[in-house]
Parts: sequence; C-alpha cells; structure tokens
Amino acid sequence: MAAAFSLFFITTVLALFTVIYLVSSARLVSDIRDRVRTNIESLAVLDGERTFDDLVTVVAEESESVRDPDFIIELVDKDGKFLAGNVRGVPQSTQWMTLKRSSLNFSMDRGEPTDEFLAIWKPLAKGSLLVGSDNSEVKQMKLFLLKLLAYGLLATTIAITLCAIYFARQTQHRIDAFANPLARVSRGQISARVPISGLRDDVDQIAGQVNGMLGNLQKLIENVNQSSSDIAHDLKKPLGRLRQRLDDARREAKSPADFQSAVDAALLEIDSITETFDALLRITQIEAGARKDKFVAIDLRMLLADVHDVYDIVAEDAGDKLTMASDVAHPAVVQGDPELLMQVFANLVENAIRYCPPGTEIGLRLCAAPGSYRVDVTDSGPGIPESERENVFRRLYRLERARSTDGSGLGLSLVAAIVDLHGAKIALADNAPGLRVEVSFPAKSA
Repeated sequence: MAAAFSLFFITTVLALFTVIYLVSSARLVSDIRDRVRTNIESLAVLDGERTFDDLVTVVAEESESVRDPDFIIELVDKDGKFLAGNVRGVPQSTQWMTLKRSSLNFSMDRGEPTDEFLAIWKPLAKGSLLVGSDNSEVKQMKLFLLKLLAYGLLATTIAITLCAIYFARQTQHRIDAFANPLARVSRGQISARVPISGLRDDVDQIAGQVNGMLGNLQKLIENVNQSSSDIAHDLKKPLGRLRQRLDDARREAKSPADFQSAVDAALLEIDSITETFDALLRITQIEAGARKDKFVAIDLRMLLADVHDVYDIVAEDAGDKLTMASDVAHPAVVQGDPELLMQVFANLVENAIRYCPPGTEIGLRLCAAPGSYRVDVTDSGPGIPESERENVFRRLYRLERARSTDGSGLGLSLVAAIVDLHGAKIALADNAPGLRVEVSFPAKSA
C-alpha cells in the first residue's frame, strides 16, 4: 500500500509538471509569434507601389544594424530574388516555420549552430517579407522546467518515500497491536487485550469491540472453569450420599419395604442432581441468546403486580410481608421475554423468603429514570456482605449460612443471565438493614 501510494503521488506530480511544461512552452511560443507579427506588421506599413523601395532600404538598414543574433529578416521580390536582409534563400511558406541556424545562409552569423528560429513569410505588393525570432528562451525555459522537474521529482520521491515508510510502519504497528494480543490469546493467555491508542478513530473502535469480545470470552471460559470446579465440589456430596444410601440398602435392607425406602431416597438425590444440570443448561441457553426471538413489549407495572399476586400468600405463610409500590404513573414498557422476567423477580422474592427470618418486610418498587426503568427488590433480613456480592452471581456459589438450606446455588446465576440477555443491569446494595437488589432496564424506544 505504501509503494502504491508513493507511485500514485509521484505520477500525479509528474502529470502536473507535464501540464506546466506544455502550457508554459505554448505560452512562450505564442509570445514569440506575437513579437514576430508585431515586427512584420510594423515593416509592412511601408508596403506599396511608391513606398516599396523605402521598405527595401529599411530592411537593409535593419539587417545591417542588427547586433542581436536572435533576429532574422529577408525581403525578396515577386520572382524570389533577394533584395535585403541578414539571411537569404529561405523557402517561402504560408505557415509558421522552425528554422535551424545551421541550415540558414547568414550574411553575418554570430550565433550557435543549434539555435532555432520561429519565422513566417508575409506577402507584399511587390514581393514577400520574412521575419523570424530565435526561440532560445523557449529552449531555456524547457531546460529550466526539466531541471526543476528532476529536482522536484527527486525531492518529492524522497519525501513521499519517507512518509510512506512512516505511515507503513505506523500501520504495521497498529496491526501488530492486534496481532500480538490475539496470538497470546491463541496460546491460552486469555487476559491479553488490544491496546487503545486514544485517537478515538475507527481502529480504536474496533479495538474496543475486540476487547469486549475477549472480555466476554474470558468471562465464559472462567465461568466454565469455575462451573467445572463448583460442579465437582457441590455434586460430590449428593453423589456420595447417593452411593452411601445404595450401599446401605444393598447391605442392610431387611425387607422389600426397607429397600424401597432406600431407592426412593436415592431417586430424590438423583432428581436434585438432574435439576442442577437442567438449571445449568438453561443458564447456558439464555447466555447464548436463544430466547431473544420471544421478546415483546412488556409493562413492568403489570409484571410486578403478577409477581405480587402470586407470592403475597407465600410470603404470608412464611411469616413475612410482601408489598408493592410504583413511582411510575404511566405504563413502564420494556422489550423482553415475559416468562424469563417473571422468573427473575420470582427468584429474587423466593430468595428473600427463603433466607430471611420470619417477620421480614419484602418490597417490590418500580422507579423511573431518564431512558430507563429500575425495579428494586428489598428486604429487611441479614443482607449479603459487600465482599460476597459479586460472588453470589457465580454458578453453584453459596454463602456459608445458606449451605444448610435446600438449593443449588444457581438462582442468582440464572437471574444474572436473564438480566444480561435483556441488556439490563443488576446490582446489590445495602438496604440498611437488609439487601436491595436493583435491576435497571432500558426503556422501549418509540
């Protein structure tokens, strides 16, 4: 690309100089012809029956007084006989002629043999008059322009080559800025990122998108690795219980009823394990965006009212109180999957009921912000320590105090996956006392 750019620029400069060369040459030739016409017309004033002899005298005096070797003149009669001038024997023509000094018969020659003249014949009453002028200034101008072109091309070539090398190296440097981190990623260094130059140009935008892609890739890989570790850790206990119960049934069952009881307990353990894997599969599908084709316009006020209706009695049975409030007077419309969003707020309310002591106040509140809506799910329970608030969104992660209760540790992971699918944001904050879960949705554009 640098070589092609240099060639294009040099060709453009050469074309420009060629145009200047041709135009300047044509202009100088035109000036010489105008000068010749002026001279020949000033002499032709003496042309006439009675004044022709005076013209011969003037031409003779002019040719004898000429000290400048760049001027030629010749006067002949109607038969072509030489009458006066500093050259003789020039063939007559009605067109402009370019005559070489070496081919002319001068009465007194003081010029260079390589000189050329622009000349023209003018018919007169009793003969013809030739006037010509040396075109050496054209040759000098052409020589000057050719030298200027040579020096200009040399300077231009050096300058454009240096610029091309500079821009080529800059471009290669920015390419390497992409290639090197991607090469490290391919070798397993998933934390590598493309540097941002700060120019805010198209390349920086692409670099930002590549870094976002690498960030998501790193997150997915870390989730996979963490999930593998968590699965191995969290399923080890139920699988161990399952094996122990089957082994006890094999060794200690005294009757078919005892054996049936052990099998039923084992089936419950298997069902729990199956539910865990189903939840993991569901999270994976949601993170892959498999449900986006079911997005419709949803009124968050109506959705939260449905959640309140369903869980009001559940909270009351657990000794808690579930309330709902809305600061939005008009429909709060967002784009989403109604079933998945219902599951988000159902999971959050269920977690509050499950992990908070009886008598807890659980609240649902809808708020409006410029370009977005926020749903707060609050409780007055023990809350979550700030140091653990990021961890609880990991798959199969459970707080120590929650390990004694039923659950797989996938509820909040599923919530986070659904929220991310909808382009929303989720954050945990202190409700003083208790926990406040803030879910912010972008409002549906008109």
